[in-house]
Amino acid sequence: MGRAKVDGRPGGKKAKDPNKPKRATSAYFYYLAFCREEAKKQGRSISKIAEFTKEASEKWRNLNGKEKQVFDNKAAADKARYDREMQQYGGGRGKQTKDPNAPKKPLTGYFLFLADFRERHRGKDIANKDLLKMAGEEWREMDDSEKMPYEKKSQEGQKTYEVQMAAYRKGGASANGGGASVEDDVDDDDEEYDEEDDE
Repeated sequence: MGRAKVDGRPGGKKAKDPNKPKRATSAYFYYLAFCREEAKKQGRSISKIAEFTKEASEKWRNLNGKEKQVFDNKAAADKARYDREMQQYGGGRGKQTKDPNAPKKPLTGYFLFLADFRERHRGKDIANKDLLKMAGEEWREMDDSEKMPYEKKSQEGQKTYEVQMAAYRKGGASANGGGASVEDDVDDDDEEYDEEDDE
């Protein structure tokens, strides 16, 4: 079971937020832009990007501190701009406040199994990372009949969630009744962890 596709894009990548500030440009990229401008002034064609970049990279390595300072200053100013804009932007996720009355997503079969697995190993001195690795291995070795109770419970939870969401969308009132989800604690988006991610 892999990650769900988001917006039909393979690999589950999300569409880029157009409001997110443009990343800060590094000193080296400012230098590359400078080299492009110089080549343009000299009438040089930059048809082979790889060669041009290799040549510029070599020159960059040979610049002394004073020569690099101009580009470092530009990069520092752009970094300050980026930090300032990111503070106002709030990181995107932080701005989207989740309605506490919205129904909680149901646990997947794997996460239901993981809750049981944690319970079985409660009190044992096992690091969380190792516990997750052990759980992932055990889950992969289980056959379908062993996984079935967890999957069935997950499907029942999904049905309950869909009913609650329909009621929530109609009235916006508290439709919460399905238990809290481990996935909610990790990520409230449509992403879903698969068992390999928990190793």
